[in-house]
Amino acid sequence: MSILKTKLPAILTCLCLLFSTTFTTKAKATSEANSIYQNAKTQLPPDFYALYRIVDRLARANEYDTRPWQVVRVAKYDTQAFAKNANLIPIYNGAFEQLGGDASALACMISHEMAHHKQRHQVITNVEKAELIAQFREEAAEKVLNRSRKTSAVSAVGDFVVRRVIGGTIGTVVNGVLDNRNDRRFRKQQRRINEIVEKKTAELEENLEKQSREDEFEADKVAYLASVKAGFDKQGCLRAMSVLNRTAGVTFDRNHPTIKERIAALKAVMEYPAESLIEEGKEKLFQTQPLTYNLSPNQTSLRVNSRHGASVGDDIDRMFGS
Repeated sequence: MSILKTKLPAILTCLCLLFSTTFTTKAKATSEANSIYQNAKTQLPPDFYALYRIVDRLARANEYDTRPWQVVRVAKYDTQAFAKNANLIPIYNGAFEQLGGDASALACMISHEMAHHKQRHQVITNVEKAELIAQFREEAAEKVLNRSRKTSAVSAVGDFVVRRVIGGTIGTVVNGVLDNRNDRRFRKQQRRINEIVEKKTAELEENLEKQSREDEFEADKVAYLASVKAGFDKQGCLRAMSVLNRTAGVTFDRNHPTIKERIAALKAVMEYPAESLIEEGKEKLFQTQPLTYNLSPNQTSLRVNSRHGASVGDDIDRMFGS
């Protein structure tokens, strides 16, 4: 008992010092962060200040800050236009204007776009789809013609036909070259080619639609988890869906699930407790500093830099001093 009485004051003193140091460190970090945010508020247009704060918080709480993010406000959302732009976050003007100061709903919209990049979701553009269909046609033509190349005329034009099969070139090449018998045979071959291409194209469309729908559901789920981890209201994603549903000019193709389907899927995810996510996000935010940013000269887009800064030079200064 005497030993405990002797050591207890020392233990209490150590604990007090530990808590005091932790509190002082957190207070200092909070003060520095507030200073950075105050500067951003004076330097950035109001809309981009809000976007910066949201992207900064989402990136740091979820370890998305190993890469920069480019935020741009757009009048019309075009999946194909943005699909190949790494780390680009498009925000609808109409949706942005209808949010009514709802930072959590905006955070979920932004987090959804970030999720597409983080999950490496791929969008096949119309040009790429046309190239795939052209490839289907070439492969079908080669398969059908190789199987039936018996006459010297077909043999003579076969390779050329395979290369120039698009746009009805087969018929124009063969007409006048083959006799009626071979011409009829070739028309039969061409019908077979078209059947193969139609079947493969239908399969491609079905697979793309299925994959796109799965990607949207996954992006919604990841967006919800990431926004909650960053401290935003867990109902924000549902409000974001409501905004999208009533925003004029916001339309989705048949590859997207309906808003009703997305809301139902989100509610299923929201049944899981969010407390551990919130605590994990707080810890990550405490361990990192606010990210730097660059506003484009024409003030149409904002670049939120990675944790390493805007350049290699910034990273060197961070590690070794300027």
